[in-house]
Amino acid sequence: MRILLMIPRMLGFLGVAWLTFVDWLGWFNIDLFPPIFNLAGLLALFMFLDISFWISMAQIAGNWIAKIKYRGKMPSKDNYQCKVDYILPFNGKWTVFNGGVDAGMSHSWNIISQRYAYDFIIMDNKGKSLEGDPKALQSYFCYGQDIIAPADGVVVKVQSRHRDSRVNGVKIYNDTWDIRGNFVVIKHAEGEFSVCAHLLPRSITVRKGDRVTQGQVIAKCGNSGNTSEPHLHFQLQSSKSFFVSSGLPISFVGITGEEKENYGLADSRGMQKEVIEVGEGRVYVGRGLEVMNTKIN
Repeated sequence: MRILLMIPRMLGFLGVAWLTFVDWLGWFNIDLFPPIFNLAGLLALFMFLDISFWISMAQIAGNWIAKIKYRGKMPSKDNYQCKVDYILPFNGKWTVFNGGVDAGMSHSWNIISQRYAYDFIIMDNKGKSLEGDPKALQSYFCYGQDIIAPADGVVVKVQSRHRDSRVNGVKIYNDTWDIRGNFVVIKHAEGEFSVCAHLLPRSITVRKGDRVTQGQVIAKCGNSGNTSEPHLHFQLQSSKSFFVSSGLPISFVGITGEEKENYGLADSRGMQKEVIEVGEGRVYVGRGLEVMNTKIN
């Protein structure tokens, strides 16, 4: 009887192990994406394993791979400059709710691939990101808003099969096997890949292999994957693999940023008061700033 009870857990383990292995193949530019990738992840869900645990294991392993590749000297604002000029991946004014170029601003500093990741939302001047029922996705200001390509490039990965996760304004939900939910990965230069995640189901307008131009609409903001409310997860990484890449600090061009009015009502953490000038028109942004593009090509 004990052996029979162990079978579902063993199958679930194999499912998530396969899911992780397939993603790691991106390190070698080997792509076995869907249908077996989806099947493995769904199998893990059906076996009631805690997928977040296995994702954490994948992230830890990815950290070691990145450290080996960079020999312990990880990309930072002190030693890395973007090869491409990047704009913000959206139109209009959005607020940086998570992210920056140092440990104090980052919400995922110890996960090397997500070290410089950003979470963007739309917030009003009362410190609110929604109006109405917190359980209704449509109540959130950024839900359904256009997401645009931050620079010219080629789409190398797309996932568009996940439903939106639940939301109640407080708790984090992950109603799928992939923490990214729906996402688009774009290669902009050798060693520079952008990721836009938590996208709206059936909203992605590009496919793998498509060439995109800066400012082109590629999807809409949703709530798929691991998320507490609708927002855009955006990061720059050194390869197309989400787990074994190194995160890269992003310097933006052609944007403005200023302290968001009443941001402290929503977030008691420290905030960045103004953009950080990098030179040649490039700036870093951080938590608490309201940012927008001033020019889109």
